[in-house]
Amino acid sequence: MADRASGGGGNKQRRAEEVYQRLRADIFNATLAPGQRLKFPDLCATYDISVGVAREVLTRLAAERLVVSKAHQGYTVVELSGDELADLTTARVHIESLVFRESVLHGDASWEAQVLAAHHLLSRTPLPTDVGSDAMQEWSRAHEAFHQSLLGGCPSRRLRETAQTLRDEAELYRRWAGPLGTEPDRDLAGEHKALADAALARDADRAATLLRDHIAHTTEILISGVTAASPGSGDGQ
Repeated sequence: MADRASGGGGNKQRRAEEVYQRLRADIFNATLAPGQRLKFPDLCATYDISVGVAREVLTRLAAERLVVSKAHQGYTVVELSGDELADLTTARVHIESLVFRESVLHGDASWEAQVLAAHHLLSRTPLPTDVGSDAMQEWSRAHEAFHQSLLGGCPSRRLRETAQTLRDEAELYRRWAGPLGTEPDRDLAGEHKALADAALARDADRAATLLRDHIAHTTEILISGVTAASPGSGDGQ
């Protein structure tokens, strides 16, 4: 296998990083489905790695709550769960709005420029309805870059990293539960513009309130998607 033949710890670490990125992308893209078992023989064959590298990568993904370790079952991709999403949202509402508020209060001119550029790109990227399409992946990247820019002015690295970890976990639900922004009672582009405007106006209170509402509205829609994806069960597949 490639990592066995590479020789040297540096090459092994690079290989582990490559496989981590591939596995992570496969989870976000639902190539690896919610609740799917991640068996070591299959992973080693699919990604051309040793058991040691597979274990290292899965341990890292477990720390990000993208996979879970279950007794007598090994590792599985995290499942869709309305209860977990509600709990995740509670954490996001508090942490993300705090980080955004700190960004508005402390972000410099470079931060303002990043918010402007990220919003411009997002506003020019059409939102398709085909979940698995390349166009949806492009929109998702622009959407995530915009939200990262909003949080990027916060002076606390730990707060930024905590907020981003929660966003990554929530992104799974957004990718898996179906397309957003096409609901008849929602102006998603308007919500994003309002967030950017509040940031650039340095209105910290309004910025935090808008982000809390934005997260809560999205969660309501995602919970419906989770329920639809998991018939007969409120706790995933």
